[in-house]
Amino acid sequence: ARRSVVVFLRVSALLVAINASLFFLLYPRRGISTNSIPEGCICIYDGLEYDFCYRLRENTSIQGRRMSCTSAAILHKLGLIGGNKNYVDLRNEEMPSPVMVTAFSQDHWDEARRLISTIRRFWPEQLIIAYDLGVDEATARIVREQSNIQYREFKFHDYPSYMQRLLDFRWKPIVIAETLNEFGAIWYMDSSIVMRKGDLQHVYDLLRCKRSRNRTINQLLASTALRDKREAITANESDWDQMQWLENIRECRKSTYLLHGYTGHGIFAVTHSNTYIYIPTNFNEIKKPKAKMYEAGIAFAVRTAETMENIVKWYVLCALEEGCMGGNYSHSCHFSESGDRFGKYADCHRFDQSVVNLLLANTYYYDPHYYVSEIVDFFQVVRGVSMIEEALNLTRGQT
Repeated sequence: ARRSVVVFLRVSALLVAINASLFFLLYPRRGISTNSIPEGCICIYDGLEYDFCYRLRENTSIQGRRMSCTSAAILHKLGLIGGNKNYVDLRNEEMPSPVMVTAFSQDHWDEARRLISTIRRFWPEQLIIAYDLGVDEATARIVREQSNIQYREFKFHDYPSYMQRLLDFRWKPIVIAETLNEFGAIWYMDSSIVMRKGDLQHVYDLLRCKRSRNRTINQLLASTALRDKREAITANESDWDQMQWLENIRECRKSTYLLHGYTGHGIFAVTHSNTYIYIPTNFNEIKKPKAKMYEAGIAFAVRTAETMENIVKWYVLCALEEGCMGGNYSHSCHFSESGDRFGKYADCHRFDQSVVNLLLANTYYYDPHYYVSEIVDFFQVVRGVSMIEEALNLTRGQT
């Protein structure tokens, strides 16, 4: 099946060269001028105007409700607005060495120890940033005493009170934005992640290709119909398909914010309607089987303009907006008896995961091929305490 997908993609590329009319640049920007901000969307901070209304890529006249202007100071602190953005340009720069980032409360300490243990097994000298979401003093002391682990207390008092509702996961975009602003490239990992191998070069190569890419080539994007067909004949990710990987490097269109693990359902099925008030979408596309949801608990991101301006800025703004990311929503989903896990709402919400998947889908043509690594051989999601790793010794280099 994978070989047929690669052949299909190469034939499609040939058709582009022979007759570009078979393809088109999907969703050309139209609508408001990029130089003007509608009055109802303006937020002023430090004497400068900013647009706090999210707009669809394919039609910028479709906009969400303005996010709160009180969030501007936080965005400025995180490097998401203002003059000094210091973006990484992967066309001209080497990719920064990533740091590994996690965050946990006391009830997830055993899982966090397991994660740290697996990181130490494969990368004894790797810098880990560990955010304290509410651990006791004994646990905080253990974390502080470890070499190459930087302990950070998440400063809930700097944010709205609803940030303290941990199961809304509003803290996660803040953690990601803060560390990206500081380090340039990160792996964010929930405490439920278990690393399975120590070589991640195959993931990095999906972005390194951007430096060697022939920039004179005008890449045309396959039509919606052709990409829907590709989805229909492509199996779900399994391990590391090297043929698909080579094709992805050749194509070199991956997002610089990459997700990895498929959840088994679509984005629409598990996203509360209130989120769309602030982050509108194309409902025809978001209900398709192509618009799959991926785990937000493991992500690789680089501080590029596309990552920060298209994804992280709005991810943070939504987290800070009380009605956008969270609410009194159910975590338990009730999928349609018909088996439709994509186009029918399942009366639940996935909070940060819903939001980041929605932002990525909106930005990358509602097609995870462009924002998912399609590699799953290097990690496993294991929720709860598990004996998958016998050793939980945090001493550097020991497992």
